[in-house]
Parts: sequence; C-alpha cells; structure tokens
Amino acid sequence: MGKVSLADFAGPLTMRLPQTPCREQNHDEHYTFSPENLPEPPPLLNTAGLVMTKTEHGYDNCCRIDIVHFYASGRTHRELGILILSALFSRNSQRVAIDLEHKASDIKRLELNWSGYSRGAGWDYRRKPTQSTYHPEIPEQVPLNWHVDERDLPAFSLDFLGPGHPVNDLHKRDKAEIGGSDDALVLLAELLLNIGLPACDIKPDERGVPADKTYILECSLGRQRVARWSAEAQFHLPHSFSWPGEYPSLDF
Repeated sequence: MGKVSLADFAGPLTMRLPQTPCREQNHDEHYTFSPENLPEPPPLLNTAGLVMTKTEHGYDNCCRIDIVHFYASGRTHRELGILILSALFSRNSQRVAIDLEHKASDIKRLELNWSGYSRGAGWDYRRKPTQSTYHPEIPEQVPLNWHVDERDLPAFSLDFLGPGHPVNDLHKRDKAEIGGSDDALVLLAELLLNIGLPACDIKPDERGVPADKTYILECSLGRQRVARWSAEAQFHLPHSFSWPGEYPSLDF
C-alpha cells in the first residue's frame, strides 16, 4: 500500500475549517472535532510541502538546546494540526509518521507519538478524548496563554532514522518526534490551526520589509512552552523575516 500525501489526507477537512477568528457569541466560527468527523490516519504519509531543519539556542554561553524548525505554508500548518488531532482521536493508532520529501529538509521523517489515554485513579481505568471545540484566534508569537502544568506541554526530540553516534553524529540526526499528553497535542494542534488563518499571512510593509511571522516554543531556560527535556520548536510562514529564500516552492 502506497503512502498517502498529507494534503490528500487532511486537505478536505482543512477546507471546511473556519477562516476567520471567532467572536465569542458566533458559534458558526467554531468547529468541533470528534472521532466521527476526523479521518483515521494511515501509519505513514508523505509531503513535499514541509521543510524541517535543526539549529541550537544558546543560553548564557553555557547551555545549548536543540531547535526544530518547521517551514510551511499556512495551509500545510493546518493540515499538520488535523493530522495530530486525527492521531489523538484514533481508535487504532498512537503513532503516525510523515516522510518529508523536500530536498532542503534536514529532517527526513516526522513522527507523532502521544502517551496514550489518560490514566484515571482506579485500577486500569483510562480516559479517552471524545471531542475538542476549536475557537480560531490570532496566535501570539509566544503562546503565553497556555496555563497548564509542564507535563501537559508538547515535547520535541531529534534522533536518527538509521544508526548514528549519540555524540559524534549529532549533526546527522534526520528524524524528529512530537509527543506528549492529549492536552499537549490539543494545544499544539490549535496553535497550528491558528497559524494557518489567512489573517496571519501578513505581507511586507510599504518599504518591502517582511513581517516576523515566527511562532516560538521555548524550553524552561526561556519562556517555557515545551515539556521538560524537550527541544525547542519554531514555526515559520512564507514571506516571514525568518523564511529562507531557497524555499519558494513551499509558498502555494
């Protein structure tokens, strides 16, 4: 069975999502996700519309933290958010992978892996998600409105698709993983859905200076928006100040 493209998998649902930030009393601008309206994710997808690279964030010249960069159009950010929610609500799978086929991508595979249904207080009692209502809003570049315990923040990590030395070959790491609790993945999915709102596609100013459309999740050494021991993450939109010029094919 061949791989399914991310656009084919998530595109139809993405087109039905609200395109404008919601007003508190207008429920037409909300969207409720559930197992009934989310597609069942295949174990492996592919896309050429997402480039992922890796750099480091130095803190006080003594500590260096990995940064995982996501470069994609707003539409692709939304498709990735749909995939995360589909994996979260899936009855069959807790792990989904995407092969990244753009030649500029350092990361060749992105894996989504959540920690499973929440454990209850009773013996072998589990809770599972049944629905999540999406309220579109313009996201903050650093989402300071996430008032949750650090255990409920998303986690990012880098690894090797094949063999690699954990010290000498760090620059060769070509696999990234997103993980965390169900709360963590809902927070991340909502951020990705909001990044894809047309209102976030800010054009350069009258002097041609590009806007800064980078959304940042820092570790506990900064403004903590990822779990403990997690790499940091940055999400970039086309025409942003941080968008590399060699990725024009992603702007569609």
